[in-house]
Amino acid sequence: MTVSAPSHRNTQRQPEDRVITYRTQIPLIMVAAFILSVAHTVYSWLAGIEDPGFTVTTPLAWGFYAVAFAVTALARREARWAQLVVVGFLVVFLLIGVFYYPTIFGPEQQTVFGWFENDVYLGLLGIALYLGIQRLRGVALV
Repeated sequence: MTVSAPSHRNTQRQPEDRVITYRTQIPLIMVAAFILSVAHTVYSWLAGIEDPGFTVTTPLAWGFYAVAFAVTALARREARWAQLVVVGFLVVFLLIGVFYYPTIFGPEQQTVFGWFENDVYLGLLGIALYLGIQRLRGVALV
């Protein structure tokens, strides 16, 4: 019986070789948040529990999502002005989510999916904001 020793050459990348950049992570997190928000907007509309001012048939919703996805695309840019726009946008939307949204989140919207969407959406935007601030500070992702 012959036993051969394993080769010491490993052609696979090691975990320490992974490269994670802000320009990749921030937009992915923001896309996840906004896709969840779109799904909830459609769900609310189909269930008949939407906010009449923000539904799939109102220009406000279309405008919001157009801006949200445009800022998400902007998060891939390295320019300092772009980073400031993204961080500013995230601050504004977190403030809206924390201080304004609860005033219009009525009992009919308070479904399991409604609460899930609200909490996960704000959590994802909070993570994106944290990463955006670290990016502005020049802190390396490791």
